Amino acid sequence: MLKIKEEIEKLRRLIHHYDYLYYVEGAPEISDMEYDELYRRLSILEENNPEFDDPNSPTQRVGGEPLKEFKTLAHRVPMLSLENTYSNEEVKEWEKRIKKNISSTIAYIVEEKIDGVGISLTYENGRLISGISRGNGFQGDDVTRNVKTQKVIPLILNTDTPPSLVEIRGEMFIKKSELKRINKERDKAGLNIFANPRNTCSGTLKLLDPGEVAKRKLSAFFYSIGIWEGSNKPDTQGELLEILRIWGVPVNGNFKKCKDINEVFETYVILSDVRQSRDYDMDGAVIKVNSFNAQDSLGATSKSPRWAIAFKFKSIKGVTVIRDVECGVGRTGIITPVAKLEPLKISGVTITSATLHNFDQVDRLGIGIGDKIEMERGGDVIPKILGVVKKNKTSNRINPPIECPSCKGAVRKDPDGVYYRCVNLSCPAQLIQKLLHYSSLDAMNIEGLGENIARQLIDEGLVAGLPDLYKLKEEDLLRLELFARKKAKNLLEAIEFSKTCELTNFIYGLGIRHVGYHIAGVLAEKFKNIDVLAKADCEELKSINEIGSIVAQSIVDFFASPGNSDTVLELLEAGVRPSGSEKYGDGS
Repeated sequence: MLKIKEEIEKLRRLIHHYDYLYYVEGAPEISDMEYDELYRRLSILEENNPEFDDPNSPTQRVGGEPLKEFKTLAHRVPMLSLENTYSNEEVKEWEKRIKKNISSTIAYIVEEKIDGVGISLTYENGRLISGISRGNGFQGDDVTRNVKTQKVIPLILNTDTPPSLVEIRGEMFIKKSELKRINKERDKAGLNIFANPRNTCSGTLKLLDPGEVAKRKLSAFFYSIGIWEGSNKPDTQGELLEILRIWGVPVNGNFKKCKDINEVFETYVILSDVRQSRDYDMDGAVIKVNSFNAQDSLGATSKSPRWAIAFKFKSIKGVTVIRDVECGVGRTGIITPVAKLEPLKISGVTITSATLHNFDQVDRLGIGIGDKIEMERGGDVIPKILGVVKKNKTSNRINPPIECPSCKGAVRKDPDGVYYRCVNLSCPAQLIQKLLHYSSLDAMNIEGLGENIARQLIDEGLVAGLPDLYKLKEEDLLRLELFARKKAKNLLEAIEFSKTCELTNFIYGLGIRHVGYHIAGVLAEKFKNIDVLAKADCEELKSINEIGSIVAQSIVDFFASPGNSDTVLELLEAGVRPSGSEKYGDGS
């Protein structure tokens, strides 16, 4: 029996080692066949000898039942956000503030700023015990099971003398090449493609089924610690990065120690020049005081550490021509002008359209169809029109529509706002957007319900409101152009699975004006029950931190509408059961 235990432990060590070489270093030492044979041998030994089970075995990365919800866990030390800066002058001002408190010579570490999702891993005696998302910086979601599916994350630190407890922090992200692979598969399956790596990574970590998370290959870089209990704590940021690398924790090796601020600026320029060549999104450089003693002396504000700053890259700009303007209709009836552009490539992405937001913005920019305009990718993600470079002599003015482009219904401008709206509540375009919002990842997560399918369901009279989704049958879907039996079955299963959801997701999915995902979570935490929320008045809502009078009134108005309250009731009668809620009308 002792020999079996020793063989199991040896196999686990070997597989952890080979995972690190393959997924972190990109330098595999053995063939896939040899790896599979080791993995198969370990699986057999563990199955036949359950007394040697270990939750951190490589065989435990994938599998298990889907989660019903994520628990919320507090960070032992707050995960503060970095202050942003955009110029050499602002960085010099930051250094001046540091030198007021630190008289000794200051060295810096400059690291690439990855546009990913903050994550905190806690290891007890070298073994992974939890993975928590950044959340609001003070508490986040317990995504341990999802994190464990990713082979880039070490389950056991590669050291014989680990700290008794250490919290390692960094970013998880999806490489551009991996997003391309995922989108190719989704396109073949008729699913919506993902817009950008960061949102895809964030959405992946929020999936309730770890098996689905395992199908996507996430990457990670770690670069800081929250707590360190035990001896041999490093003295500098540079030493920490080297220790993490030795432990088998993925570290971005493209960092540089700089003796002064001039070297920092030189490094920033180099990183800015190479950012497009990276297989991940990098939106700036992070400058840190290297000495941990100096970091401790400088401390932090309530929001940001004083010893680190993010030096963001300037957006890359380009010039193109507005060929046309089309108006889209959102789920609340807002009509948004969208510029159709002569194709322009920025940051490796070809841009063919850009939102103009509203018609007041169109007037401020002074643009018309046919004009040559300058634009950038705001934050290297969202295309943004900056202004006119050259007016076309025959350019056409862009005017608000006098009727809805979808239903031809009446259009009105908000009395105290900038938006034009279609006032027809039966407008098909609004319903499409409501369906897409309700089925989105942060809402009810109905996989496979994309725009084309939503449009067909409405056009064929199968869906006239959200509750109708739960009345769909396989024969309904099979008569639609886009469906075969397997695809119909998958969509119906996704709809059925959505009945068991978190209250946060349900509130967000209802599409209440001014209620985003975060505010939906605040409401769910406060009221626990959709019926109790529906009965809340403005004063009660405004007493909640983060909710002001506009948001409070919007919530009250939503539930006061007979159409909306009927929709909520019908959804619950269809079997939707947000976690923590009781039957609508029975709450206290």
